[in-house]
Amino acid sequence: MIGKVAASLLMVFPLITSASVRDELAAMDEAKINSPEVVALTKQSPGTTLSLMTLPDGRQVNMKDYAVVLFMQAHCQYSAKFDPQIKEWADQHDIKVYPYTLDGGGDPSYPSPMIPRKTDPASPIADEIVTFFGNGLPIATPTAFMVNVNTLRAYPLTQGVMDIPVLESRMASLIQADLDNVDPKTLPPMPASAQVTPQ
Repeated sequence: MIGKVAASLLMVFPLITSASVRDELAAMDEAKINSPEVVALTKQSPGTTLSLMTLPDGRQVNMKDYAVVLFMQAHCQYSAKFDPQIKEWADQHDIKVYPYTLDGGGDPSYPSPMIPRKTDPASPIADEIVTFFGNGLPIATPTAFMVNVNTLRAYPLTQGVMDIPVLESRMASLIQADLDNVDPKTLPPMPASAQVTPQ
């Protein structure tokens, strides 16, 4: 089921960054609304507990409405350092992480990550790379994005190793921005980290 949900999300992600017309956005909304996998991902079943986060402004949000997309590499020393931390944090807060590998391999935290794919064989870059790094962010690992699973809007969460308290604070500010419909391009840059492996 999780594989189908991830595949469904990945089929919709490339539409987010396309510089095309309203028809594609309308198609994305239609696909999102009608996709049983996406509905199942966000729908609470009886007996399921909410995973709530209290934001600095006092609002509470269900963390099941958000996911993290993580780009990592098996041969990245910084992914090896960061991946166990983000996995433990995400598991604690019941946040789904979708890991992608840029070198084809996994690590102990994410032994079977997804591999970015090209829907157009002539494209020089895989779809997920264009979707997430297309805003000019350097392609490097580890890099994580927060994604609203209902709207599929993505926000840069961290690039490089980040301490978990700083990550939580960044996540809370991104969720507030998401709730307030702030354009991700207008947000302040992520805290800088030199602990990255560039591509």
